[in-house]
Amino acid sequence: MKKWMLLLGLMLVGGVLAQVASLTESIRGYAGWTRVNVNKINTAGAHPLGKDVYVNLAPERLVGANGNYNLPFAQGTIFVKERVDPTSLTVTNIWVMQKRSNSAGDWAWAAYERKGDAFQGGALSNPAMCVDCHRQANATDQVFTSWGRR
Repeated sequence: MKKWMLLLGLMLVGGVLAQVASLTESIRGYAGWTRVNVNKINTAGAHPLGKDVYVNLAPERLVGANGNYNLPFAQGTIFVKERVDPTSLTVTNIWVMQKRSNSAGDWAWAAYERKGDAFQGGALSNPAMCVDCHRQANATDQVFTSWGRR
């Protein structure tokens, strides 16, 4: 029984690693980054249901003593939003914002979608839809997700 469980565990880990390997190197380890939200985000919006948002900054660099974001975000900051199918519990989509400079609102955008055991996608050549929506969050450097106070 223990060998069977070990084999199943190795198969699952191998499947996750194969999926992550299809992402660009800069975001492969995103699930180990700081999670911005405390609970899954299940509100309506451009990317509804089962969302988690991660950032490549430690909490002490991300937010100040008042619990608000340190703005504007620094060049190289990356936010990754993943959508999880509520039935299968698998990640179906990943959206990425990467800060290109220290100026507010200067982001590069990417989108990935699960196709079988891998993700396909990458940088958006025309991110107008992302930019047009995220402009609504100019007060927080175009980031919608609030820091989840712990």
